[in-house]
Amino acid sequence: MFRFLSIVFLAGTLLEIASIIWVGSKLGVLPTLLLLIAGGVVGVSLFRSAGANAVAVLRSSIQDQRIIESLAGTTMVRVLAGVLFMVPGFLSDVAGLLLLVLPMHRWIGVKTPVRNGETSGFPRHHQEFGQVIEGEAVEITSEMTFHPANDQKS
Repeated sequence: MFRFLSIVFLAGTLLEIASIIWVGSKLGVLPTLLLLIAGGVVGVSLFRSAGANAVAVLRSSIQDQRIIESLAGTTMVRVLAGVLFMVPGFLSDVAGLLLLVLPMHRWIGVKTPVRNGETSGFPRHHQEFGQVIEGEAVEITSEMTFHPANDQKS
């Protein structure tokens, strides 16, 4: 198994190097370097936005498990696409770009939520997904103590 993975990794590395050389011979050194840097910037931005989406999902009041699973699937696809864009080379960039296309999501099996024309994965109003209970939280430190006698006076 490890031998197979090492052969696949070596072949992928050689193909990426060959793609850089081929693009470099067609466009020149400076445009090729700019494309590689642009791919890295796109990858980092996808990776960061997927992380922000994951935090927003965890903090949201969505209660429907199917929606959470579809948002998690979409986030994982974006993370993988971001990693592929960060890998230097053009074949991995094409693979990352293909992961961002919605028909590819369906082919992979990721359910992309689409509501009211939205495809971002986040609903406009949380009230669409069930009852939301507003509340406040109070942090209790060791200095604060609870006195039932004081509470009954009010």
